[in-house]
Amino acid sequence: MLPARYETIILYSRNDAFGDGLIRIPALRAARTAFPDSFIVYGTTGSSTLEHVLNRHVDHLVDAINVRTPLMQLVASHRKGKGRLAVVDFRISGRWLLQTWGSLLGRGIAYEANFPAFALSWRPGQKSEARPERNAWRYHRLIERLAGKRLPFDHRLEPTPAARAAARSLGDGKHAPLIVIAAHGDGGKRMTADQVVAISDSMIADGANLLYVKTPGDGPDMAELAQRAPKLQLVDSGTVEGVNVSDVLLALGEFADLYIGAEGGTAHLMAAVMTPMVIVSGGASMARWRPLSNCVDVIESRHASPTGLVANVPAPIIIEAAQRMLATRHRVHPHLLDHAADLSAQLSPNKDLKHAI
Repeated sequence: MLPARYETIILYSRNDAFGDGLIRIPALRAARTAFPDSFIVYGTTGSSTLEHVLNRHVDHLVDAINVRTPLMQLVASHRKGKGRLAVVDFRISGRWLLQTWGSLLGRGIAYEANFPAFALSWRPGQKSEARPERNAWRYHRLIERLAGKRLPFDHRLEPTPAARAAARSLGDGKHAPLIVIAAHGDGGKRMTADQVVAISDSMIADGANLLYVKTPGDGPDMAELAQRAPKLQLVDSGTVEGVNVSDVLLALGEFADLYIGAEGGTAHLMAAVMTPMVIVSGGASMARWRPLSNCVDVIESRHASPTGLVANVPAPIIIEAAQRMLATRHRVHPHLLDHAADLSAQLSPNKDLKHAI
C-alpha cells in the first residue's frame, strides 16, 4: 500500500455548477482530514462555484484553487523536488481518464481515477470494488482509496449568524408549517408561475406559511407572483443585506419544515441542512444526483407529465407529495440539535422548535 502522506495532492474536475461544487465538499473535507500536512490543490478545466460562491465553505480545506487550468499544467507546476504527488481525478470521461493515466504512468505519481471499478487506480493489496452510484460518495471513496482507510463523510454546511437572524425574521413568527418554495433555475430545472400559484393557494388555504425565494437563474416574474398570490411571501435571496445567497438559503432551510423545488443546486444546498423536500426531477439520474437529505420525495417529470418536462408537472401531484411529507414531519440533523437550546431562547415562549429541528 502506498504511503498515506503526499507533499502535494491535486483534486481535479471538469466544471463545477452550484450543485456540483456542493457535492464535492465531503471529498475535500475527507482529503484535509486524511492529509492535514499536504498541499491540496483544487483544479478544473472550466469554472467553479467553489472559487467564489461556495468559497467560504472550502477555503480552509484546500490551499489553492486553479480554475480553467489543464491538469498536466498543474502537475508540472506542483511537482518539485522528490516530494510525492497524488492526483485524484473527479472527471467522468473515459477518454480523458485513459489519456491522463497513460501520461502519468511510470512517473511515480499516485493516480485515483473516477473510472468503473476503479480499474485505472487498482494496486496490489487493494481489493477490487465498484464505484458507488451516488456521485458524492464516489468522490469521497476516491479519497479513501488514496488514504488507504475509511474516512468520515460529512456534507453538512452551516450558515452564518447573520444569515440565521435574517432567516428568523423572514420565516419565523407563525405556528403554521414553514414551506420554502423556489422555482428559478437554469434550463429545465425551473417551475412556472402557474405551478407556484396553484401550490401556494392550496397550501396557504390549508394553513401553511409559504415563502417563495427567488434564486439565481430564470423563473417566474416576481411582480406576477405578487399579483396572483398576494398571500405568498416573496424574498429575493440576492438582496438580503449583508448575507450572500447561499447563506440565506441555508438558514431558511434550517427553519423550514419543507422545501419544494426542481432538482438542482438549491436542492443540494437545502440537503446540507437536512431540509425535508419535494423535488421535481427533469430526468437526471436520482441514483447519482439525489439530494442528500434524510427525507426526500422525488417526482419524476417523465412519469408525471405527458411532455416529460418539470414545467408541465400538474400542481396537484406536487401538492399531494408535499402533504405526505408534512404528515411525516421527520427530520434528523445532529448539528441542529446542538443549537436547540440557543434557538429556544430566541423563539417566543409558547412556540415549539419545529422550525429549528
